[in-house]
Amino acid sequence: MNPITSLSLRGAFIGLTLLSVSPCSQPIKASAATVTPAPAAGEVRGMWVVRTSITTPESIARVVSLAKSHNFNTLFVQVRGRGDSFYQSDIAPRSEELDGQPASFDPLAETLRQAHAAGLQVHAWMNTCFIWGSPHAPVSPQHVVNAHPDWLDRDSTGKSRMTTGGDCEGAFLSPANLDARKHIHDVFLEVATKYDIDGIHFDYIRYPNLTFDYSNASVSRFQNEMVPVLGARQCAVIDARLRTDRLAYVHAFPAHYQDFRRRQVTEMVRDISHDLKAMRPSIIVSAAVFADSKDAYKVRGQDWKTWLREGYLDAVVPMAYGVDTTKVAAQIADAVSCARESNRFVYAGIGSWHIPAGSTIAKIAAARKLGAQGEVLFSYGGITKDGATAEYLDKVSSACYSKAMGVPRMAWMPAGPSKQADGDGETGQEAGG
Repeated sequence: MNPITSLSLRGAFIGLTLLSVSPCSQPIKASAATVTPAPAAGEVRGMWVVRTSITTPESIARVVSLAKSHNFNTLFVQVRGRGDSFYQSDIAPRSEELDGQPASFDPLAETLRQAHAAGLQVHAWMNTCFIWGSPHAPVSPQHVVNAHPDWLDRDSTGKSRMTTGGDCEGAFLSPANLDARKHIHDVFLEVATKYDIDGIHFDYIRYPNLTFDYSNASVSRFQNEMVPVLGARQCAVIDARLRTDRLAYVHAFPAHYQDFRRRQVTEMVRDISHDLKAMRPSIIVSAAVFADSKDAYKVRGQDWKTWLREGYLDAVVPMAYGVDTTKVAAQIADAVSCARESNRFVYAGIGSWHIPAGSTIAKIAAARKLGAQGEVLFSYGGITKDGATAEYLDKVSSACYSKAMGVPRMAWMPAGPSKQADGDGETGQEAGG
């Protein structure tokens, strides 16, 4: 799902960010005989399903059929791509990518109906802050880009981005803007209220890079936070600079500002997770994150280790999309270490779309050996050519998923019946919407 380093961006056909890729090494070969066995307690065998793969009932049927026949058990289905909806929403506009489909067609409801009948979990994969990446504006006046341009994050000159370029994917909502944050919160809660999803999956829960966010909302909130802890003389000096530099407080306290910036994202994760759990205690909350935890923390404002330690996430999915299995293993090991200390799970995010099947197999083996509770392949569309071929899945399934297996139980979850531990195909149906 959305991973990514400052040196690479997602491919055009998908909407995920990518981790920077090291120079190609020799493909790593692995056979069923060399793959570490699946853990007896079960494992998540997931695929990210980009929104373009769920635009018709027939395409959804193909996703479910291929996942089921190759012994996957979890689908991370993108239902919020660019500030829009692939479900029936009272908040976000229907995606333009569904133009031509009947208004009654609900991709999330249809995915839930078919996947749950097949015994697969469905996690609603939702792009959080990233809301647009095209030179033309959204058609719908309801779209947040049109309705609330003041909610967008900005660079130091006060400009926002609409299109992908450099190290920025496009328009992001500012985590420091409390109105924007409430909007995101309400979008997430709406999905969990209307649909019997098994989990909520954060993506793009971050800033694009260090250039952002210097929006008025973020800068003014930081200033208001700093003033009470400064002396009157110090404030007077900085206030004088405000006449020519709206970022005077930021420039005076750069380290404090980076802490403030990170905290906005963490508070958003905390608040959404808290309210999701209050409403549905058994819902699984996860996030796709930069696998390089230092880059995530310093550049993206994505302090995912704190999210694990504080219990805001049930599982983290580091987007370890690199080619080199040794480097990928080191990133997964870093996440597993933190998750183990936090009594939480790790699912290894694997960039299968740009590596041979043998390399994916080797990375699954490494993740198992390191103690990850599963893996998620990016992406269904990339490795099956949007359902046209099963060759890649045949190889992975033969080596790693020869037998069906349920997902592992999360011991901290409420006791009682739960789809998370079934493993027998018995899951609930779509609840509404």
